[in-house]
Amino acid sequence: MTSRCDEIEELAGFVADSYFPNDKIDPYKLAEANGISYNFGHYEDAFDGLLEYRDHAFHIYGNADRIRDESYPRARFTFAHELGHYYIDEHRLSLESGSAAVACLTDFQSDMSVEREADHFASYLLMPNQRFLSYARTCSKGSAAIRTLADAFGTSLSSTAIRYARSNVSPVIVMCWTSALRRWCWSSRDFYDLTNNWAFKDPSRLPRDAETVRLLGDPTLTAKPRGTTLSTWFPRVRRGSLQDFIMIEDVLSLGAYGVITLLYSER
Repeated sequence: MTSRCDEIEELAGFVADSYFPNDKIDPYKLAEANGISYNFGHYEDAFDGLLEYRDHAFHIYGNADRIRDESYPRARFTFAHELGHYYIDEHRLSLESGSAAVACLTDFQSDMSVEREADHFASYLLMPNQRFLSYARTCSKGSAAIRTLADAFGTSLSSTAIRYARSNVSPVIVMCWTSALRRWCWSSRDFYDLTNNWAFKDPSRLPRDAETVRLLGDPTLTAKPRGTTLSTWFPRVRRGSLQDFIMIEDVLSLGAYGVITLLYSER
């Protein structure tokens, strides 16, 4: 049976291939093609984006205070997320039936199921599956691969890193940290079977000389990939066991938003 995620991936891929079979996905042109109006305004920290249905028409609001301008990768993802609410039948029909619009925090920041579904749609709309896999297989490992793919598809480092891990192109673990907590953890299939993504949540549990800790303290520093072990990050992996693999810690700075840690094997 096709899972809900599979259905959303197929829907996003169909939309991408129908409108942009050979070009980079342009979510703004996609909105215009569907008669959806939009604007970017200043709404402080209220939301990243919002899809509203009023007077038998849809309108997308983008928050310039949080996502800068239209060309910025975070803005493109936010806009694609709102298009997810439009294209996913249950979301659109709910709005058309009179449900209030939900102020959205995108880029995998929300635990609400409808928001996660819209994030999933956005990921596969902006990074269509076959195109992403084909390109990812030509990339090197680590942060260089994430930067190359993000640049090619016009996507944020966060959404690209998550997609890279979930694509299973290469065994990898990706985590996003702020100075206060670990925001999320995603793994390729091989590492998920070992860790279930149950990494430490408190960055104070990490070694003080870890690159992750160093860049959290000063995001202007240049990251230097270094050796580590799986048990350093995952409390359920016993130190020195057969599962305690030697890994490379590679870090991407997100500036004020924290860092992304990539763990992968040199082999």
